[in-house]
Amino acid sequence: MLTLYGNKNSGNSYKTKLTCELLGIDYHWVEIDILAKENREPEYLAINPLGQVPALKIEPDNNDAATILVESNAIIRYLADGSRLIPTDRLGYAQMWQWLLYEQTEVRANIGPVRFIKKFQNMPHDRLDEYKTKFAKSKTVLQHLNEQLDGQNFILGDTVSLADIALYAYTHVAEDGGLDLAPFENLRAWFGRIEGLDGFMAM
Repeated sequence: MLTLYGNKNSGNSYKTKLTCELLGIDYHWVEIDILAKENREPEYLAINPLGQVPALKIEPDNNDAATILVESNAIIRYLADGSRLIPTDRLGYAQMWQWLLYEQTEVRANIGPVRFIKKFQNMPHDRLDEYKTKFAKSKTVLQHLNEQLDGQNFILGDTVSLADIALYAYTHVAEDGGLDLAPFENLRAWFGRIEGLDGFMAM
């Protein structure tokens, strides 16, 4: 049995749900309200002492002890093992991980806070400088992805992979943070291709 602990507004959580839906994986979802600090309650800290979402509880059928897996890109890699979302060639696999790392260090690290500060915190004064800095970086990130998608359907070429799932999670809601997606034609066309996949589930 698989249990996913996450938050409905979290891009990191969403990518794990989306992976399950695209691959037809059965799972149980447990909503963790971050704004209400449920992720800091003892019950959740017993699952993930870092207090972060998502977390995946893996309970074997043989009654062995459950395993907890954290970090969203590690979770989707586990979920997608042996599926069409993971390239089978050595270079393609490395390129997938290249983009999964970029997603965490650049996409989530910039677009994520910009969205959170504007949409969920209503632009508090003490985070305005951070917002402005990350907003500028976010535009560079979006431009880089738009250029990567020039002349190809998905991040790695013609075939969808986990790289697409991870990168889509935060970029498609970038406008929540005040970013204008209109100039990024390739990116918007890519959104449509992701959303047209069998099993797609909106955030």
